[in-house]
Amino acid sequence: MAATQLAAPAAPQALTMADQWNFANTVAQGSLVPTAYRNSPANVLIAVGLGTSMGLSPAESLYRINVIQGKPTASAELIAAQVRKAGHKLRIAKDEAAQSVTATVVRCDDPDYPISVTRDRAWAEAMGLAAKENYVRQPMTMLTWRAITAAAREACPEALYGVAYTPDEMHDMDPAPREAAPVTVVDATPAPEPQASTQPEPQAATARLSPEQAAFMRDAAKRLATALDKDEETVARELMAAHGDPRDHLGDWDAYAAKVAETLEGMGAAPAAQAAEEPDEIEF
Repeated sequence: MAATQLAAPAAPQALTMADQWNFANTVAQGSLVPTAYRNSPANVLIAVGLGTSMGLSPAESLYRINVIQGKPTASAELIAAQVRKAGHKLRIAKDEAAQSVTATVVRCDDPDYPISVTRDRAWAEAMGLAAKENYVRQPMTMLTWRAITAAAREACPEALYGVAYTPDEMHDMDPAPREAAPVTVVDATPAPEPQASTQPEPQAATARLSPEQAAFMRDAAKRLATALDKDEETVARELMAAHGDPRDHLGDWDAYAAKVAETLEGMGAAPAAQAAEEPDEIEF
């Protein structure tokens, strides 16, 4: 009797771009996918492509690759796994008494030149991280992850395929909030009566608006700031850049106010009304 031979299973065929797009579009509509990929099939395709190059399944790619500030990130555990998967050795040395962790990567193609990175409390304090909750509660864990990712980036960046930072590290790069510059509050007082002159002279830039005129400009800035989603101080400067300083138009105030109202209408804001006088932080 002839021996029965079992046919080897056929290799899976690569999906066409149309198939990949249909897959991504379907997955992006799911309620279980992370927020960064929800209703965004393009982000799904990018994450799955990165994960495939790292040896991850599509599901692992979506859950183990996080998008922070538009940049893909990975957990420290995944980064450590990629180092070892590439054939390199990763060694961790901890000194709990000194709160110090050293991560060493020994490349498989250059074993005589190990690369080590140390992360300790002094480093955390210098980076402004020591007071953060995670560093207070579990300092050795946080220092371990930071030492591993730093050593991996330096020793074998090719094993990380561009996904080289953790979400925590990306958040540490967030710009610090800037404090608003102080703004002087000036009470508007009626402008002095102009002196009789044979030649008309333009109003000086130091003239003051009447309470009604100042209230009109404050209200205009407030309405336009709401329509453009900007702060009132910025909008006030833009109004003056477009139409001139209102203190230079006391002599033709009605025409100046009409131009401001027309600008409000064009920007989708209601025309400014003669609002009651109230304190504000914008000086006109």
